[in-house]
Amino acid sequence: HDVLDHARRALKSGESRVVRYNSMSDDDIIFGTGLGCNGIIDVFIEPITKQFSESFINVVKHCQKTRQNGAVATVIEASANQGLSGQHAFLVQGRWTGNEMLTSLLEAHLTEGEGPVLLLGETSYGEARVFVQPLLPPIQLVIFGGWLDVVPLIRIAREIGFEIVVVDSRQRPSSQRFFREADFILLCSPAEALPQIQFDLRTVAVLMNHNFECDQEALAALTQVSLPYLGMLGPKRRQEKMLDAVKSNGGFVSDEFTQRLHGPVGLDIGAKNPEEIALSILAEILSAVNGCNAKPSRERKTPLHISSPALAHV
Repeated sequence: HDVLDHARRALKSGESRVVRYNSMSDDDIIFGTGLGCNGIIDVFIEPITKQFSESFINVVKHCQKTRQNGAVATVIEASANQGLSGQHAFLVQGRWTGNEMLTSLLEAHLTEGEGPVLLLGETSYGEARVFVQPLLPPIQLVIFGGWLDVVPLIRIAREIGFEIVVVDSRQRPSSQRFFREADFILLCSPAEALPQIQFDLRTVAVLMNHNFECDQEALAALTQVSLPYLGMLGPKRRQEKMLDAVKSNGGFVSDEFTQRLHGPVGLDIGAKNPEEIALSILAEILSAVNGCNAKPSRERKTPLHISSPALAHV
């Protein structure tokens, strides 16, 4: 109710505000917000204008369509005489657009990054506190395979928010029906598929053809692109044999490529059926893309949510 009250006041005044909630005290359970997170959070409340809403949606659509990183920067606190409080700027195609004073501050000290950033910067009119939220394209999962165990992988990946491409080199018409939940279905060889896919740092691939020659063909094609993660079904011996075959056919396999190859694919969670295997694969993908070690959270020596390292005085 307290947040709603502040929101109503923000709408009435047209001014944004920061509200702090402290749930570290035991009294909070009885008298406070009852958040239960045992921490301190700052909630930024701002009236959303039509102009900001349209700009924000356009930037998000652009990031998804072009698979380029973007960001939205919001001034959450500023000196009263600046007129900066509540102002926004957007990062599109590597350039900041929006409030001139804010964009100058951002261009001088920040280009782009994958984590939220809190800047404490000096302008010609005083100090400003700016929150920068990255707008990243979804993880793109490219699945090389055409059997029914692909279906739960597609379904769960969609729930997470992945963009999914299925490449079925056997070119079976039934794939269009079986894998209809995928964003794109390519009925062609891996070599023909690669030019149709935009590979970037948020594109991952999994080989699950259940056929040595088909997986070898996909593996050979993928040695030509840079991937943060490549998973393969099957035991390690199968993977080693396949890599040897690619090399013997004249293919170049770099050490970096081998290090990003995960086989057998997935985390060891005792998965047996296709749904469980899909879950283990996606958990490993998220771990690799996010740079995490996939250990139980209870073994962490640091907080789950690390304060932004860029709470920077610039």
